[in-house]
Amino acid sequence: MKCTISTFTYGFSFAGQKDIGQRRNTNQDEIILCPDIGVFAVSDGMGGLQQGAKASAYVRESIPAMMPFALKDAETPEEAGAAFAETVRMVSDGLFNTANTEAHIGFGATFCGVWLYRNKAIFVNLGDSRGYLLRKYKKTIMQVTEDHNIAAIMVKNGELSKDGATGHPASSRLTRFVGMNAPALPDYFICDVEPGDRILLCSDGLYGMARDYGLARILRSSKSPRTVCERLIREANENGGNDNISAVYIKIVS
Repeated sequence: MKCTISTFTYGFSFAGQKDIGQRRNTNQDEIILCPDIGVFAVSDGMGGLQQGAKASAYVRESIPAMMPFALKDAETPEEAGAAFAETVRMVSDGLFNTANTEAHIGFGATFCGVWLYRNKAIFVNLGDSRGYLLRKYKKTIMQVTEDHNIAAIMVKNGELSKDGATGHPASSRLTRFVGMNAPALPDYFICDVEPGDRILLCSDGLYGMARDYGLARILRSSKSPRTVCERLIREANENGGNDNISAVYIKIVS
């Protein structure tokens, strides 16, 4: 689908897909596609929790309902980033206050989203779902967001290589997530974008089963966003499909 919106400088085409994978009995991933306001996201219910699927469904329902309020107050990219992060914080704190306690976390999910705002892509994340950007003339895909897990801390401290973090036991130990003890602490990142750039949002079920160069190759493999998503899902499943898989792909067009 191709879409143009009033708050974004360019047009864009997009698609999203989720898949149960090869090893799971249920799918706890959710995707959010709101082209009318330029908001897209993935949410991965935390598999170790009893109510992971309900938590990601809560995210899927809450973000589209709350983002229009953030749109009204944002006049600059920095204000837009802060408003988007604040919206995610309110969603997370709402889940914590209604369903969790400090002594017991039963509902939890990751969140990674992007808001197409003017000539920017504003990413917000909580947890280890990722946002990537592939520039028009670049061969290498760039991870924009930072994983909120113990493995990422170990990488920063030099205790673990980035490649070694994938699949490491510490990668499943999240330090931040939707439903965490309030107040939640989402990060936001503001990136310039232009026609020809590509954006990927995905759960660990995709990037844990595919190398960065493989993701970049697939993002460039078709003019059809739907075909790109299908190929991303296939790549993860052919490499083992160890988890639920979700992908949202956006191409910026003139």
